[in-house]
Amino acid sequence: MNEKLTMLPVDKLHPHPDNPRKELGDLTELADSIRQNGIYQNLTVIPENDGYTVIIGHRRLAAAKLAGLAEVPCAIVEMDRREQLQTMLLENMQRSDLTPWEQAQGFQMMIDMGDSVETIAEKSGFSRKTVRSRLKMAELDQNVLRQLSAERQISIGDLDELAKVEDLEERNRVLQEIGTSNFGFTLRRALRDQALQKVLPEAKKFLKYLKCKKLKETDQWNSQYEQVGETADVCVWVGEAVLPVKSKEQIYYWLNERAGRLTFFQERKRAKPVKKSPELLEKEKRIAAVWAEADGLAEVAYKLRSEFVKNLTQTRKNTTEILFGALIAGVVKALDYTSTDRDTLQTLLNVDNSYRPERGVLALEALLAADEQKIPKVIYTLFNDSLKETTATGYKGSWPEYRPNGNLAGLYEWLTGLGYQMSDAEKSMLDGSHELFRKPEEET
Repeated sequence: MNEKLTMLPVDKLHPHPDNPRKELGDLTELADSIRQNGIYQNLTVIPENDGYTVIIGHRRLAAAKLAGLAEVPCAIVEMDRREQLQTMLLENMQRSDLTPWEQAQGFQMMIDMGDSVETIAEKSGFSRKTVRSRLKMAELDQNVLRQLSAERQISIGDLDELAKVEDLEERNRVLQEIGTSNFGFTLRRALRDQALQKVLPEAKKFLKYLKCKKLKETDQWNSQYEQVGETADVCVWVGEAVLPVKSKEQIYYWLNERAGRLTFFQERKRAKPVKKSPELLEKEKRIAAVWAEADGLAEVAYKLRSEFVKNLTQTRKNTTEILFGALIAGVVKALDYTSTDRDTLQTLLNVDNSYRPERGVLALEALLAADEQKIPKVIYTLFNDSLKETTATGYKGSWPEYRPNGNLAGLYEWLTGLGYQMSDAEKSMLDGSHELFRKPEEET
């Protein structure tokens, strides 16, 4: 690349239309420096039409115009379009001048011109994972992303998490919630559905291998069959592929593909088939769908709560708020007679789980000597949070009813005081205003 250094008039210099850096920032300080000391570093330009296009030095050019300079030092070079873009992108990368959104646009242009992820990573110094994440960002609806970026506080961490959603249409749907308290919940559900769609074919293959027979959806509530074992989470069950019972009898199953729930059945011995009316079967189907929704909401909410505590760090600033959780848990447990997950508590404190009269004393000694970062997890364990912690109650064969849950209310009071953001779904489940509690008139 041959360079020719010369002074060029600023009115003959034009910004590059594909410059990855869209915002030049505040130029006041740089303009003052240029006004007093001139430009120390030349611009790099290419000849084009009746003037020159800037490759390196867009910010210096804008500041020079602001300072009132008539001409600036430039190195005149020859570059093809690919070399131009790579030079601009890498120059800004080295200066850390590009936002993640601008990086995404630049990487996408390099891909469009034939570069691979590996090549971009090598040239830019970013990891392949980061490059792929930025490229997924470039696939998003850019008008929506630009608007939301101006309206909300959006972190690069949130965008990296969003990139885990593989389907572009679904990713853009979740994008609408980014920067709000609903984002974590919506993202978790999208990733759950994504994982489910990946394991469903394998689950069906396992079921065929295990010679299980599929029931009709309505047969789940037929008295001819009885459930065997607990309903399984398909994403977990696929890794084990073990039937819940050893039996020579034929095992049947019903797979709720939307909720990811797998239930096994056997024929009820000496049971006489009871034929149900179409209306009754349709009612049972509606009720089962509502319960599946309630269970799904409880699962997503539990995972968000547990992950928040897992990533919670105790500092001098939040120690009081963290310890306040122990007071909440103690009061709720005393009045609501809630239990504690003793096994997890003993594991956290490294106390032998066998019964010993001095077990409480040993636990206290372990607690006093424990790393303070364990304290939030110990307090969280007192709440005995689980997938079953919900406000939906009642017989699964009838419409779910709302039940105030003091333990759950206390847990959310603690977590939100530490910065946890409840989604709208969590709030409406907690106060009973969620639509799944609204029993249709025909069900009354």
